[in-house]
Amino acid sequence: MTFFSSGHFLKSALPGYKHGEFLGRIMDKDGQLAMLTFDHFVTFRVDAGPHTFSANSWLLPTPQTGGHLKLDLVAGKHYFVGAYTQSFLYYTRFRLEAHTCQEAKEINEKTEPLDPKHLKDHGKAMYIPETAFPDCL
Repeated sequence: MTFFSSGHFLKSALPGYKHGEFLGRIMDKDGQLAMLTFDHFVTFRVDAGPHTFSANSWLLPTPQTGGHLKLDLVAGKHYFVGAYTQSFLYYTRFRLEAHTCQEAKEINEKTEPLDPKHLKDHGKAMYIPETAFPDCL
């Protein structure tokens, strides 16, 4: 499973724009996987079955107020999830969005691997080091 932040910085301030750049925590249920930064991706080996992933501010260590994505993971399948901010007039919402491999490859031409120093305890054991964005199989 690969998470990425490849949103548009300048468009992030436009009210309603759904693909703004994300900087914050990525979580699997209550376990923090990583602190994802702009224009980076990170890959994890996640067990098959139902999961609730969330994206939240770097200031908030819990998933409750973040954006959520429920997925029932199938063994052997690679998932690609974008983390975004969506601005509204008076607040910002965090979002996770599943993408096909082809979509993910197209919007991640310039993303770089996340530095392992940004991994959190829950994510360290599941981390898969990558030197380039994963290929479609």
